[in-house]
Amino acid sequence: MTMTMTMTERSQQDLLQDLKDALGGTWDDVAIRTQIAVRALKSYRLPSSSKGYRGMDKFVRKAVEDALSEVSGKGRKSA
Repeated sequence: MTMTMTMTERSQQDLLQDLKDALGGTWDDVAIRTQIAVRALKSYRLPSSSKGYRGMDKFVRKAVEDALSEVSGKGRKSA
């Protein structure tokens, strides 16, 4: 199975960091916003070479992308 990333697709680590930055909060805030357990978020943020690394399922990635879109969209509307 070969996975390719499009130019606009970000790594899961970058995507999570972008959401955290957009929220201006903590990893707990990200967990609450996405309804993903803090422990799972930690494993998603690890380097792929790490023993504890865990790849995001499609539905998890969508939850993060949707949350980022909502937060980014609010910022643009008020600007």
